[in-house]
Order: sequence, then structure tokens, then C-alpha cells
Amino acid sequence: MEDVNYKGIKKQLEISIEKLYIDDLGLLAGIEKGLNTQKVEKPKVGYQGVRGSFSEEAAESYFKESEASYSRYDEFEDVMEALTKGDVDYGVLPIENSYTGEVIDVYDLIRKYNLYIIGEEVVKVTHHLVGIEGSTLDDIGEVYTHPQALGQCQKYLKNHPKIMQIPYANTAMAAKYISELNDVSKAAICSQRAAKLYNLHILQEEINTKSNNFTRFIILSKTMQITPECDKVSIVFTTKHTSGALYNILSHFAYNGLNLLKIQSRPLREKSWHYFFFVDLEGHLEDANMLIALGKVSKESEYFSILGGYKQYAKL
Repeated sequence: MEDVNYKGIKKQLEISIEKLYIDDLGLLAGIEKGLNTQKVEKPKVGYQGVRGSFSEEAAESYFKESEASYSRYDEFEDVMEALTKGDVDYGVLPIENSYTGEVIDVYDLIRKYNLYIIGEEVVKVTHHLVGIEGSTLDDIGEVYTHPQALGQCQKYLKNHPKIMQIPYANTAMAAKYISELNDVSKAAICSQRAAKLYNLHILQEEINTKSNNFTRFIILSKTMQITPECDKVSIVFTTKHTSGALYNILSHFAYNGLNLLKIQSRPLREKSWHYFFFVDLEGHLEDANMLIALGKVSKESEYFSILGGYKQYAKL
């Protein structure tokens, strides 16, 4: 990263301190470090699932211009642990679906492992009902897939009540499992790519309720990696348990002209009826208005952390 960025953020810091909006120098330390961190060449990338999964597709799409190598893991937390230990340089995990909403487990794990978001990728999701060669729709008594996929196909499944819905860790893993079972009464919901990979027959095409169905994936790293192209910021904080606390914090974004893209709450397990708030903002971590707003939010929060600054996906 060119030194001009480092000098720029130092100048913004001086301006912010002069205006008495930021008095926590620790807030800037991680940002300054991120400005001087380069992306890994020929990275090792971890994702959850098996070959043919949407996670694999997202990973390969995001890192298509680098000579990346890929490792698969069974659980979301396995990816986080591999990243923390240094077994991989980056992790790719689903965070949100346009129809069924947030992948809650990933939100909780981000906070637990203190990792940073350095990018995002969006994958169009089309689900198919698949079985082994020779099976028919009338044969199917059980269907296996990820809970999110079950939710995304509820309209179709409600019209076939005799089919028992069984949650599975991953859509492609479900396809692999059905292939290994070789049972005409069992099916999976997965992508066409996974069906072909595991030699399965498509019994019904495009069964997701919403045709315009997308899943957003985040790219995780142990350190922030901030470039001039970064135009999205993610943070997490907890508020004081007092009337108007959240309203007062959110007002700093509006006052400083920042577009609030999303807010998601998760319960704070250590305290009943207290919550973590995950917020996505449009803007750059080098901008004065962003620094001012984050400084105020940090000061008024019981807990505050910057989850990353990165380039938002804009191909839709």
C-alpha cells in the first residue's frame, strides 16, 4: 500500500482529534495496520462443504485471478479454526441469502474468532431435486439438504407433503450422501453442478420458491486488508441497556452522512436481553466522516469492533 494512504489516515485522525470527535487512538491502530497489509499471492483458501458446493463456487469465483489452492471443511467453525491456526490464508463462508435471510451461525463465529472481512462474493442459487439414476418423483420419501435450502424451497416441498425434509450440513454434501446411499427413495436438493459431479439424476428442475435467489459470501482473514477500492465497512457493537441507546448510536451515521446498508442483532449470551449489533455501512475507513462516526459509536458502546473495510459486490 502506498504511503499516501497512511499519511491520509493520520491527517484525518488529526482533524478528528482536533474536532474532539475521536479520543480513542486504539480505534485507528487496526485501520493503519490494514492499510499496510498486502493480499497473499497464491493463497490457501478454505471453504465449508465438498466439491460442487455453492461455497466452492464462491471461493473459485472470488480468487479466480490468483493461483489459489483450496481446502474443504465439514463445518463453518472448522474453516474459522483453520484460518486462526494459519492452515489457510482466507476463509469463504455464506453470510446471507436474499430469500431466507442471515446465516446466523456465521455471525456468531465471526465475533468469537475475531476475524476480519476483506471481501464478498455473491452466487446465484438455483436448486434442483435430485436422486440416483432410475428413481422417480413418486419414489421419493426423504429429501436431504442444508436448512437454508429447505427454506428456499418451501413452496415446492409443501406441495409434496409425503416427502420428509431432513436437514444436512451442506447441499453438495447431501448430494454426495445420496449418491453413496444408492437408494431410490431418497433425494437431495442441490445445484446442477453438484448433481453432475455425483452422478445424480434431476427429478425436478428449479424448485426454489424465488427464482431471483442469491447467497452472499464473505471472505475472511486474520488481518484487515484495506485498499482504495474498499467502499463498505462492517462493525459490531453492544449498547448500554438504557432507553434510546441504539437510537443515539445510529444517529451518528445519519449525522455524518453515512448510508446504513444493514443491521443485524444477535443475543449476548452472557447477559439476558442484551444484544450484539452487526452493521454494514457504505463508505471508506479513510474518510473523515466515517472515522468521526466510528469514534463516537466506539465511545458510546460497551463493546465495539471494526470487522473490516472491503469492496462491496456490485454485479447484480
